[in-house]
Amino acid sequence: MAFGSFPIDVFTRVSPLDMLLPLESFERDLPVARSSARQFHENDNEYTLSLALPGVSPADLKLAVEDGVLTISGTTKLGTQEYNAAHRVRVPRDADPTLAKAAAENGILSISLPKRPKQTHEITVASSTDRLPKAAEGDCVLNLPFPGVRPSDFKVVCEDGVLSIAVETNSAHHATRSLKRMRLPENADVAAAAAAAEHGILTVIVPQGTSQAPKEDLTTKSTHRIAITNSSSASSL
Repeated sequence: MAFGSFPIDVFTRVSPLDMLLPLESFERDLPVARSSARQFHENDNEYTLSLALPGVSPADLKLAVEDGVLTISGTTKLGTQEYNAAHRVRVPRDADPTLAKAAAENGILSISLPKRPKQTHEITVASSTDRLPKAAEGDCVLNLPFPGVRPSDFKVVCEDGVLSIAVETNSAHHATRSLKRMRLPENADVAAAAAAAEHGILTVIVPQGTSQAPKEDLTTKSTHRIAITNSSSASSL
């Protein structure tokens, strides 16, 4: 079944820039909203950030991404004057800091962060809940009312940790078009997710990962340092 376009007031995309997404969430703690003065802009391939740092020499700037936070620091002394840069900006979830590039020219620092390839998994909706696995403790289980909607009318997709449920049905007695989104836990095993629609109820089960990631050793955090070029061209470490 081909899904048509959705009404303009329906969100059809989740951007990692929206750190406080208007989503239903299984997580209590969401990243804080970004500062409007230090705002990443995005296109299909990357995120970019420009900061005015007058007086600070590119040679004195240090850029590093650690634990999802970009730190920009540096001090330049010119005679009796001292110019400082000190910024901390949370990077989007799907940005790749290992490929970051930066360039400084005429007091403007420009940073680009390529996007990682999207991880997309589509979940087939069965016609009977008997086909669903038994949910274990800690699994995400959704029971959502969709009266009049057939299993084939659903399109359930998980992309970059966000579950999207699209519905489009048009029968002699019922017509529905909607889109629902929610963020999944970090350890959700989307490859093992299952869904079924029966008696007007959509059930989705997303198991938690079989193994928990070990706690991070604060003394060995992964840090990506970014080299700065003093021109319009850019390079990175």
